[in-house]
Amino acid sequence: MVTVETPASFQWNDTNSHWVKNYLMPKSDLLVTLTNGVDLSLNQITEDKFTQLCQLLETTAEGRELRNKMFKAWRSKKSRDSDNGKKLYTFNLSIKAGEQLKKVAKQAPLNQTLEALIFAGKINSGNDQKLQQQLTQCKLENERLQQQLTNALQKTQTINDDAEIESLIKSDLQVTELAKLEKSKLIKQILMLKRKN
Repeated sequence: MVTVETPASFQWNDTNSHWVKNYLMPKSDLLVTLTNGVDLSLNQITEDKFTQLCQLLETTAEGRELRNKMFKAWRSKKSRDSDNGKKLYTFNLSIKAGEQLKKVAKQAPLNQTLEALIFAGKINSGNDQKLQQQLTQCKLENERLQQQLTNALQKTQTINDDAEIESLIKSDLQVTELAKLEKSKLIKQILMLKRKN
């Protein structure tokens, strides 16, 4: 008797037996041919009858091909069912792009590399927005500091003007020296003299 190897994770249960029936129903004519008419009713198939069917399929090349395709389809279904939040995509890439993707991926799986590249763009766009906000804040802070500097320079200039006027008063200015002063300084000088008196 031929031993039949089923995938290690294949368990005969209601879900899988239902899937096997649905997979084999459209192939019932081929099954009759491959099993030499042995009565294997798919509607009442049990684990023992399934094992018997797989053993019969192992005896011919066409049967082995059908069995292999069935288990390959089952593995694909199982993989799709277990990939929560994932979807299979099929698309064409140029050979050059595929080679570049492999270089970028190095040892990582290509799907993980593609996801990393896609989400890196999203992360960068979020960083761009944060950087833009920081730039705006820095500009506002710069304007505030410039205003403070302008105010400080104006106060320093006023203090310097007042100090210069004080020194002129102390040195008993001559009228000719007063005439040489600018109008604003002259007014300040006069005011200072009035205060002193």
